[in-house]
Amino acid sequence: MKTEHCAGGIILRKSRNCWQLLLIKDMSGNWTFPKGKIEKGLPAQAGESSLEAAVREIKEEVGLFDLSMVERLSSISYTYKRNGIVKKTVDYFLFISTIGQSITLQKEEGIQDAKWVTVSDALKAVGYPQTYIPLVQKVQALVSKFS
Repeated sequence: MKTEHCAGGIILRKSRNCWQLLLIKDMSGNWTFPKGKIEKGLPAQAGESSLEAAVREIKEEVGLFDLSMVERLSSISYTYKRNGIVKKTVDYFLFISTIGQSITLQKEEGIQDAKWVTVSDALKAVGYPQTYIPLVQKVQALVSKFS
């Protein structure tokens, strides 16, 4: 079985006294979060950290770069089929974005759309519920402490 180690982010912003998070529509048409593979260094060099990879992937996939990391969230693991079975582990981080940054989609990665939604709406909209609902619930608990 092949393995992949990835990192991604859940991005929050405050708009009109309401916390929103960014969802992206993936190539399968599901609402999810920016993520991607952690780049490994050359044998004599260290590769990216999970946090560095998450920040890079967010910038590449949706164009957001002015981010403040709030907390490391849990890692999730799942399997999928692509030329055999792949076990994928994704380390997630929670970020806050400044308002006013425009979203630029990385279409060549299959990202079809992006939207800001309230945290409660994200619970209803997010795809892959077994994987992502617990992450959104964790974010919802953290956001209640911010207010």
